[in-house]
Amino acid sequence: MLNIIKSSLNANMRGISLISNNIANSNTTAFKKSYSNFSDIYSKNISDNPMGFSGMGVINDTPRKQMFQGPLKQTDGALDLAVSGLGFLTLASTNNTENRFYTRDGSLGLSSNGEVVNQQGLNLLAHPVEANATYNPAILEKVIIPPNITDNLGKKRILTNVNVSSSGVLKAIYGLDEEVVIAKIPLTSFENIESLQSRGNNLFKPTTKSGAPIVGIALEKNMGEIIPGFLEGSNVEITDELVKMLKYQQAYSGNSRLLQTEIDITKRLIES
Repeated sequence: MLNIIKSSLNANMRGISLISNNIANSNTTAFKKSYSNFSDIYSKNISDNPMGFSGMGVINDTPRKQMFQGPLKQTDGALDLAVSGLGFLTLASTNNTENRFYTRDGSLGLSSNGEVVNQQGLNLLAHPVEANATYNPAILEKVIIPPNITDNLGKKRILTNVNVSSSGVLKAIYGLDEEVVIAKIPLTSFENIESLQSRGNNLFKPTTKSGAPIVGIALEKNMGEIIPGFLEGSNVEITDELVKMLKYQQAYSGNSRLLQTEIDITKRLIES
């Protein structure tokens, strides 16, 4: 009995911990809330009696990540990108573009050498654009926006602005009006996005359950839309989280009293 009560206390404590983390990240860009997932533990009687099962408590399974979209917030940042609908941006380690991460957090900026990076220094990957402004869908490489260029007349033009279309076309503006197409930003999806592995900082890695990455273009084949100048907010609703927190606390308190009662009964049996 003590083990059963202990397992319930652990399960409720785990639930409280996850709810607390959700509340703490309620203002984190593109944060996805998680909830506890529990499984029953049963003990089977040695006999062939089909009713010979008894409950042995509960165990914590892997938390369930809620991947639905959060509200969009306007920032007017040139490289702030929100995804409305299905899809993730693809990021990679600076020294290894095959070490890829996936995120809904489009808080991007420029490094000193013109690389488009997130707040952790990971590079945004996109399809390169060739001379005729067509993109190569077979390649994903770092997005680099040169700080300046030399035009046809030999004059140096300085980067003045960056534009991203809803379909992911990234253009750099040099001087007053010279546009250069830099890259085509794709979106990536998975068969089961809830099974992606969280790596912190709103980064995810695929697993065998999530399936392999499916790279596509925004606004095509059920992919979402890229919205520049916006960021996706957290999908945490504070009121809902507080209600769930109260339920876990009440359950924990009830099990604590039950544990104390069981301890008192055991002491009496020992002393008698």
